[in-house]
Amino acid sequence: MPPTYVTQDPVLVPATGYIFVAPAGTPKPVLPYDIRNERTLKQSVGLSWSSIGNTSLESGINREFEGDDPEVLGTWQRPNLRTTNPTKVYALTIALADFTVDSYTLYYGGGDVAADGSFVIPNVSAAQERALLIVAVDGDKHVVEHYERVSLIGAEGTQFDPAAMAEMPVRATVLGGTEGQGQISPVMWGAAVEVNPPTVTTVEPATAAPGSTVTITGTFLNAPVTVWFGVYEGLEPITTPTGTQLTITVPTPVETGDLPVQLRVQTNFGESTETPFTIDQVP
Repeated sequence: MPPTYVTQDPVLVPATGYIFVAPAGTPKPVLPYDIRNERTLKQSVGLSWSSIGNTSLESGINREFEGDDPEVLGTWQRPNLRTTNPTKVYALTIALADFTVDSYTLYYGGGDVAADGSFVIPNVSAAQERALLIVAVDGDKHVVEHYERVSLIGAEGTQFDPAAMAEMPVRATVLGGTEGQGQISPVMWGAAVEVNPPTVTTVEPATAAPGSTVTITGTFLNAPVTVWFGVYEGLEPITTPTGTQLTITVPTPVETGDLPVQLRVQTNFGESTETPFTIDQVP
């Protein structure tokens, strides 16, 4: 199914996150992903992408950019004529928590494996170029970032602290790709979520004055919900547990006199079709 973006509550608390790497230039897997668990997510992104493994729970992903600040340019007559647009270099720091050959390769910038399985740290480090995919998960919702080309190498030293989990910070510098620096999605529902936009069967009454209560009957009228009377938002929506009915207070428009509008219901899963309504105002 195509992605369904969250419209009413597009906030994200990334309780869980997954990071994948692939050969540089690997395109983004088709959205949305099945984020019910790690296994279904790996199936969604496909075999081209390898999990980077565990990363720091405390540090998360730190983002930064380098470059000059915009400079205001002007003339004697117009001091604030325009601003410059300096080039920015974007980077992310990821703290790897898995001590594996793949993690060592990214942190130390290449290397080999000895006969006994130990990792041989290279004499000369070389940043590893990869495609990067980040999936931040909040329950049934997720945000996806895709970078076609990044340069990965250790950002700073590691420390073995008996009271903390050991980590290897790796800096991913965005190198850009065929379509901008990268791509980031809005908050969207996972592929396994049943998406049902609201429908409106009846609106009673079909004409009402500002401050009056209107009853809307239909399906999937679940909170959070917004009812639009044209460009005006209805007040105090109250939904039933079954999602088959809601009541709304008619707003007061700026215009005077009777105002024909199109009523529509909006939830996190989309919008209903429009229903004619008239806001009845005394001349």
